[in-house]
Amino acid sequence: MRQHEKEFPIGRMAKVMGVTRSGYYHFLSAEPSAREQENKRLVEKIRLIHQTSHETYGSPRIHAELKAQGETCSRRRIARLMKNHDIAAKMFKRFKKTTRQAEKPHFIAHDLIQQDFKTHVPNKAWVSDITYIATQAGWVYCAIILDLFSRKVIGLSIDDRMTVDLVLAALKQALTHRQSPKNIIHHSDRGSQYTSRAVKILADTCGIQLSMGKVGNLNSREFITRLIQNP
Repeated sequence: MRQHEKEFPIGRMAKVMGVTRSGYYHFLSAEPSAREQENKRLVEKIRLIHQTSHETYGSPRIHAELKAQGETCSRRRIARLMKNHDIAAKMFKRFKKTTRQAEKPHFIAHDLIQQDFKTHVPNKAWVSDITYIATQAGWVYCAIILDLFSRKVIGLSIDDRMTVDLVLAALKQALTHRQSPKNIIHHSDRGSQYTSRAVKILADTCGIQLSMGKVGNLNSREFITRLIQNP
């Protein structure tokens, strides 16, 4: 009746609905029930958690957070309140991009590693790759450089674009951390970023030997993934 009071007389709508005018006005002035007040309080907490998560949390995570805060509400109730108030987690598109071999690479290096990812000397061989990470703000790209001797990250760069600058930043950071050692082997795949002119210039300037895996061989991404899973 409230939604249509500008279109139809209150008396006529009351008669159609089988209620009295006084009953309708009493309903409007009545205090919200305890259940309604509790729902309103929960919705406010749900909105706060949802906003804090950058709108990435759905009902399971929000319910878990509420339980951690001492709330005893059910997950079904949280899901219903979120649906009624149009609170939903942002859904990111499935991420598929990764490094791709350039159609016209500036330079392709020989494979100096030959899948032998072991060395007994620091700063003899570094392995690099670009991966991607899901964050609360969306997907970001991460260029990583590992020293094969220590198996530790010595260079890392993060950006929202997968450009040659991402690779250059990680390599420059590694050179700074290791005080620009000479005759390093820098191994990567044949992605367009690694076969670019800028990377070749930096490598020549710093005395770095570039190495690139052949198609079908264990590439740097697989090796880095194995190290992360089994350090």
